[in-house]
Amino acid sequence: MSDSSPLNVIEQVDADYVECASALPLADAAAFRNTDHIAMRQWLADVYTKFPSEPQVKRIRTKADVKIANVSISYGNGNGFSVRIYDPSSEDGQKQRPALLMFHGGGWIHGVPQMDEGMATFLASELDAVVINVDYRLAPEFPFPAPRDDAYEALNWTVENATAYNIDVARIGVWGVSAGANIAASIALQDSTEHEVSRIRHMNLVVPVTCHPDLYPAALRSESGSMQRYPFGGDAAGGNAALKRLWTLYLGSNIGDKRASVLLATPPPNHSPLHITVGGTDGLRDEGIAYALLLRNAGIDAQLEIIPGVPHGITVSPSAFVAQQFVRNQVRLLNYALNYKC
Repeated sequence: MSDSSPLNVIEQVDADYVECASALPLADAAAFRNTDHIAMRQWLADVYTKFPSEPQVKRIRTKADVKIANVSISYGNGNGFSVRIYDPSSEDGQKQRPALLMFHGGGWIHGVPQMDEGMATFLASELDAVVINVDYRLAPEFPFPAPRDDAYEALNWTVENATAYNIDVARIGVWGVSAGANIAASIALQDSTEHEVSRIRHMNLVVPVTCHPDLYPAALRSESGSMQRYPFGGDAAGGNAALKRLWTLYLGSNIGDKRASVLLATPPPNHSPLHITVGGTDGLRDEGIAYALLLRNAGIDAQLEIIPGVPHGITVSPSAFVAQQFVRNQVRLLNYALNYKC
């Protein structure tokens, strides 16, 4: 934390989380703070994807056999990416099922679907849903709008290929974390603009990025704001230069584009319902809260969950009690939204 002012109640440290996270070899992830995408991608492949990732919570359904397959998708003028599909077995092979599109985090410059392998497999089984984990292209090699265009095309592909996977197109959900949540928010805005009834039934945004720091509204720029108290890479004095560098690698000079800084957008009234989760000691906390308020004030069903005492990586240690609680709540939310009429 960047100052010594008293902690408020949502910033009280979660001791169990700290103990569990401290047991993991996270020190080398400092490369992320320097926006060294090459080094961070290598660390993810060599270290992070080897961490235990399966949620450690009691299942509400009998564990299903989940088949995993990678599918390449091409569109437009030479554009292409892949999706990783998690297809749970079912006693009734003809029954229509929901689909859940997942978008990993990584500051738009690194990350792979396998980061969320345990969560994706778990959700496929627990929701009896086809999970489509999107391996969108990354900046700086493929800057904005390529990553979010890939995401929107993944939604199109899901609708177009629903029959092949027994997907009920009326029950498509979207889940994104961090930069992936930013991309998810962006395509939800586009989909509700282009379709009278949004094709997204429900969306979960976890610790979302919603606005370029130079465009923060006054409430987010205050000294008591989360980004001032918990700056990206501990860099409050430098004006969160590392965070701005990530945005530059993603956007270039287009910092005002509302497809990226979604907090500046005007949400259509037919926007899909959503749930936003933020961590009490995450620098991005206030961005998520502000986005929930933006949508709620537009008359949209926007639920907000603030998890006290935890930073950006809520589930970095699946054994932490708070991570278990988070997963249980995600299952409840998604199961209700995608498997019941509401």
